[in-house]
Amino acid sequence: MEVITQYADHRAEIEERIRSLESEQTTLLTEIASLKEKLTTLELERHATSLSNEVEALRTEKAVLEEKVATYSSPIAPSESYTV
Repeated sequence: MEVITQYADHRAEIEERIRSLESEQTTLLTEIASLKEKLTTLELERHATSLSNEVEALRTEKAVLEEKVATYSSPIAPSESYTV
């Protein structure tokens, strides 16, 4: 009878361990999914910031070049005309 009780106790311990591990597994899977989502969002934010900085630099470069083109495109004043 004692052997049967030992097996029953051992089985109960194993079943409790399994429930505990399954609970932890579920919690970990949920936390991992959440962390992956957060990481993806953070990476997207970083990429957006980087692109924003690059676009702003390109806008500045474009404006500078447009100003230079405008200075070359303006007609030469009569006092600045060249004689050949």
